[in-house]
Amino acid sequence: MTEEFERGLRGALRPVDPPSGFADRVLERLDRQSVVPVEPRVWRPRVRALQRHWYSGVALAASVVLAVVAVNQLQDERSEREGLEARRQLIEALRVTSEKLDLAYEAVNRPPSTDDAGV
Repeated sequence: MTEEFERGLRGALRPVDPPSGFADRVLERLDRQSVVPVEPRVWRPRVRALQRHWYSGVALAASVVLAVVAVNQLQDERSEREGLEARRQLIEALRVTSEKLDLAYEAVNRPPSTDDAGV
């Protein structure tokens, strides 16, 4: 089936000579029609295109600034959390130290018991 398809395609696309007088008829028709000359377009930057690119640059810069601010905010929040955790640990350590010092003070200032006198 593929070979038949290829043969049909080659037959349909084979070069064919135009009928006699074809070129003369085309030239005659061109002479009859009024041809409007087309001036070549000169490239000029368009204001809207420049504005669009300018807006893109501003949007990119704003995005970068917002990203930096967001990162700084997250770092500040993390530092604050770490500081609060350190504060909590310090208060806990001071509380435990205070309890141990109270026990040591009581042990030092306790009157000697009768069991301690014989030693």
